Amino acid sequence: MAIKWAGEACDRYYDPASGGMVTQLTSSPLSNTNIYCEQPYTSPDGSRIAIARFADVSFDEHFKLVVGDLRRLRITLVEPETVGVFNAAWSGLLHYVTRDQRLFRVSLETLEKTEIPAGSNRELIGRGGSVSPDQHYVVSSQALPDTMAIVVLDLQTGEHKQVFDHPEMINPHLQFNPVHGKDILVQLNRGSSRSKDGSIDKFGGEEGTTHFLIDSSGGNYRALPVGPPYSGSSTGHSSFIADTGRVLVSTAWNLKDWTLDPRTPDGNILSVAPGEAKPRVFKAPEHRFNHVSASRCGRYFVADSLPGGLYGKDRRLNPWLLVIGNFTTGKYRTLVSDCAALGGGGQHTHPHPYLTADNGHAIFNGDSMHGATQVFAAEVPKGFLKSLD
Repeated sequence: MAIKWAGEACDRYYDPASGGMVTQLTSSPLSNTNIYCEQPYTSPDGSRIAIARFADVSFDEHFKLVVGDLRRLRITLVEPETVGVFNAAWSGLLHYVTRDQRLFRVSLETLEKTEIPAGSNRELIGRGGSVSPDQHYVVSSQALPDTMAIVVLDLQTGEHKQVFDHPEMINPHLQFNPVHGKDILVQLNRGSSRSKDGSIDKFGGEEGTTHFLIDSSGGNYRALPVGPPYSGSSTGHSSFIADTGRVLVSTAWNLKDWTLDPRTPDGNILSVAPGEAKPRVFKAPEHRFNHVSASRCGRYFVADSLPGGLYGKDRRLNPWLLVIGNFTTGKYRTLVSDCAALGGGGQHTHPHPYLTADNGHAIFNGDSMHGATQVFAAEVPKGFLKSLD
């Protein structure tokens, strides 16, 4: 298999907050994204990542699937016309659907591609889902006339089963636990509704957004203590904290005066588990965290934050910071003082940071104010994580 590698990367600067090098990995005039942060698309050794490249990120039905090598600072094209991509976090094995509805698995380490004979059910996967860590199942959502369903697809037999449904589950953000795969994390937008044509009429109501767990058969429903009455509404951004039984969630703040919800005045990052009376608050009262991702080891998190309000005194957008925190000690530090992400209406303008499997880099999107979105890697300098212990 001939593999063509191209060089687009450029070291940009040493960040003044952490001293780590921030490297721009892509420089194409097309929009490049790190796909998403909750289930990191990286190899087990942290050396390679997946990138989605769009000509028109808002309206294109397909994108190019690209792999980036952080050590060689090179990229290679895996698939020119992809319509969906999904994985098990940090596994290094990506599943993707081509424009002609063929399902493949590719290794980030070897770049070897294998077609998966999932039969006529591969369309149930849609544009994405979550893969169990044993590579046996995919969980995805399917819009039905009066409800939203969770579907589990067996990648070995092609059989599929609807395991759960709820009419307010309009944006479920489905995630298999990345360690043992026994639980599926689900987002519930309480008070939301859809029109008959499938479009979303209302993203939520006063009930607020929350999360719950089910097992892969759709049973063992367990509510999580996040969203009213426990906290402000979830932002919808969450991830499993390894195999601790806990889930990392960020919650909304008052957008008018930038104050935190009075139920969690010390911070808006929560650690939650089923059966608990209230969430655990990670105390960082000056931050307003949005997208969150826990490390593979479960000890740290990385999140973007807009602490000073939307606009500064110069009436320009304030910069999004990237912050790493330690769950055990409660310590946290800024890794990137300005990731140059717009954070606007388009998902591609959001930072969406995550840590590579070796905690060596934070991968994020940026530079959308200066043109097409690009993918960046921020070095986690030697001694940075130790300073949080």
